[in-house]
Amino acid sequence: MQQHQLYLSDTYLGEVLTTPLVTGRGDDGLPWVALADNIFHPQGGGQPSDVGTVDGLPVRSRRHADGLVVLQLVEPAGTPTWPAGIAQRDLPTEGKVVAAIDMEQRKLHAALHTAGHLLHALVGTLGFQHAGNSHFPGQARVDYRVTDREVDREALTAQVNDHFVQAVKAALPVTAEIRDGVRTVSIEGLGGEPCGGTHVPDLSALRDVSVRSIKIKSGLMKIGYTAAHV
Repeated sequence: MQQHQLYLSDTYLGEVLTTPLVTGRGDDGLPWVALADNIFHPQGGGQPSDVGTVDGLPVRSRRHADGLVVLQLVEPAGTPTWPAGIAQRDLPTEGKVVAAIDMEQRKLHAALHTAGHLLHALVGTLGFQHAGNSHFPGQARVDYRVTDREVDREALTAQVNDHFVQAVKAALPVTAEIRDGVRTVSIEGLGGEPCGGTHVPDLSALRDVSVRSIKIKSGLMKIGYTAAHV
């Protein structure tokens, strides 16, 4: 069963007309559908799930055990109670359907993910060992191991922020390609990393990129950062 993962090739594809591949129900009894042409990014690699709609019904993406990206019916954000009967409604099982993502959220996720790669492009060259990351809005950070190493947090903050300014000003291109079966995302001149996330096409699409905080505890340095999409 083949599903085309369109989000991997086009960050800005916000709507698609497609057909259901398979449907089911989760442990909570709510329906899900896997679409032949998928534009939703499922949570992974530090990037949150996309949300959106299928034929107007609110859904959130997640990975299924068989490798598909499925869209689970969810309660609309900001709605205090379910609309009458929505919990009993089924998602479409056949025919043509319209799937759409929340594009403003997608752009924010892409900006934060690219900014995380940009941060690591510098800090990773300073001898710090990468230990993890999160690209979630409001809590985006990249973690490094710093056992027995002194860190001048003020100097590092200034260095990273200058790196951000110069790279965004240069509008460095961001590209993705498959290398030996692995998708690699690269920032021109700064190297690449294996990644299955969504990204901006070049760094001029970023704004307000800066270090939010640098915290060191139990041998870990957590560099928090902010970013937005133009």
